[in-house]
Amino acid sequence: MSTSKRTLVYGIGNPYRCDDAVGIKVAQEIAEQIKSQDIDVKWGSIDGVAILDEIVDYHRVIFIDSIKTNKGKPGDVYKIKQPSGKSTETFSSHGINFLTAIRFGEKFKLNMPVQIDVYAVEIKDNTSFTEECTADVLNSIPKVVQVILEEIKETDGTKLRKNQNRI
Repeated sequence: MSTSKRTLVYGIGNPYRCDDAVGIKVAQEIAEQIKSQDIDVKWGSIDGVAILDEIVDYHRVIFIDSIKTNKGKPGDVYKIKQPSGKSTETFSSHGINFLTAIRFGEKFKLNMPVQIDVYAVEIKDNTSFTEECTADVLNSIPKVVQVILEEIKETDGTKLRKNQNRI
């Protein structure tokens, strides 16, 4: 169990694959507004076991990533709490899924976060090579930023930088 009270906000994505960059863009906006020494904000392309290197020793982790479902509209936002239950613990030298990485961290008694939340933004295009998101996804970024900042403020008492509150 984690002894640190630090929080990590991590935006996941590929900055060159259109809407897949939304997690990175949200994290960059949050980084401009966070004023607390107890909150780290990072972003990048990460998956598999590498996730453990980033989250060990944090009390709480908030991931922001893209998702593509058959039923959602681009720009919809979903909050996924840390999943419980068993994962299929398959391992490959090429990578493992998120839940399996978490279970490995627990199995090897790493100092894992007490709370992990994932904010997933419904996307339209993750195949075009561009640094720009589509309009609906781009328009959802301020809303996602505000929701995450409000949650952090409520749970951690974090202060935001002056004159940068959105909405």
